[in-house]
Amino acid sequence: MGTTIGLITSILALFCGCIFFVYAIKYYASVIISLGEVTKKILTSKIDGDYNSLGNTKMPFISIHLPFYNEGKVARRILNACCSLDYENYEILIADDSNDETIKILKESCWRQPKPVIKFIHRSNRSGFKGGALGEALSFMNPSTEFVVVFDADFIPPKDILLKFVNQYSNKTGSGLNNLAAIQGYQLHYLNKSENWVTRGVRAEFSGSYMVERVAEEAYGGLKMISGSVFFIRADILKDLKWSTSITEDWELTLRLYLKGYKIVYTPLIQAPAEMPTTIRALAKQRMRWAEGHTYSAKKFFWKILSSPNLTFFEKAEFIYFVPYYLQSFLLIFGTMSWIISEINHSYPWFWSPLFGLSLLISNFFAVPLMGFTGLFLEGDLKKDYSGVFSFIALSYILAPFQGYAALKGLFEKEEGEWIRTLKSGSITDKVLNIKLRGFLAKLKTLGGLFNNSSFSRSIFTNYSVKQVLLGSSIFFMILPLLVGVFCYIR
Repeated sequence: MGTTIGLITSILALFCGCIFFVYAIKYYASVIISLGEVTKKILTSKIDGDYNSLGNTKMPFISIHLPFYNEGKVARRILNACCSLDYENYEILIADDSNDETIKILKESCWRQPKPVIKFIHRSNRSGFKGGALGEALSFMNPSTEFVVVFDADFIPPKDILLKFVNQYSNKTGSGLNNLAAIQGYQLHYLNKSENWVTRGVRAEFSGSYMVERVAEEAYGGLKMISGSVFFIRADILKDLKWSTSITEDWELTLRLYLKGYKIVYTPLIQAPAEMPTTIRALAKQRMRWAEGHTYSAKKFFWKILSSPNLTFFEKAEFIYFVPYYLQSFLLIFGTMSWIISEINHSYPWFWSPLFGLSLLISNFFAVPLMGFTGLFLEGDLKKDYSGVFSFIALSYILAPFQGYAALKGLFEKEEGEWIRTLKSGSITDKVLNIKLRGFLAKLKTLGGLFNNSSFSRSIFTNYSVKQVLLGSSIFFMILPLLVGVFCYIR
């Protein structure tokens, strides 16, 4: 009996390990792509806006939507930022569900000004959560609105962000992408990165996601996600599709956009800094909502996406990759338990080799940390942020039980659960004046010859020592299990 159980659990552990290896290959490939020549165009696009050169005919009316729910600690901060943008033709619309001092802040006389016009929409209940609030805001937009931009309350949009969105949209549609619906910017989780080890870990995680994985998706034409904040979308399309009441309304809207034949573009050169959860408890609650809502919507639209003629092969492949994204946490726990049981019983399939198992474990382990290191490297010489990768590793395992449970819940439940709010503290430990000052955009622009400045004459892509280590490590860890497998088979 013990032998049979050991054999079954060893096969299950190997199965889980192979699934992780498929994801690891994706991560390593993303690192290679993001460091390669193919991404130069993405990372050096000219999107800086010259306000005087736009002219009135090129200044579409933009409606900024800010979903609020008890945002007393950050409300003034984002309102002041949005009132100071270098753009004339826009309005600010606050979709407020608050029941605390936020209401008093919104009633302050300083917000009564001719330009930009600020509209406050207060709901007495949270029906539909964030999606419900944003859906209500659509009814109060200026009739001439051409585009909507959404920011969560803890973000601080820079002055030129609307100009950059407009220029990026003009560049993409001018190059033939006529079915472009939305542009997703970089959610630069940076403001309180030095607060504790949790924030440093989240900082490294988002850097890997937004500077590596999403850049690679843009390069090979994969499905891109709207991520809830720092995105620019056509108003006519949004009014047609409307917001849903999903607890991951952004992911759900993403899938409906692609089903309608629209496209989404991602650029890391448009970004707004934001704060991060500071405790394991807050982070776990946030990720549980993401895991449940993401898995639920993936299940809901699974066959529609795969059978739709409006998605390309690479977009469908990316969707398949996204479907079990949070279920990986469950598989990590399940696979680990299976491996322990198989080791206790010392029973393995005939083709099993401990050396192959070790190579698979090593390859899977280093995939995500290497992506975090690469993301931070691409952003510039922020060496103090590299330690956050080790925090990121710890967080990945700490959050696994929470995400695994929520993902299973989303997979099997008939209706989604309740919205779990992420509390904002308003804390700022690191100021971001402009990404150029952090050395990222300026160094990238050097590649395209967009300006000549001796202080930025050394591009990060000429830093061969670091770049080659990252590239070499990715290739080595990606092929390691394959080489060991061949070696074990020949032997």
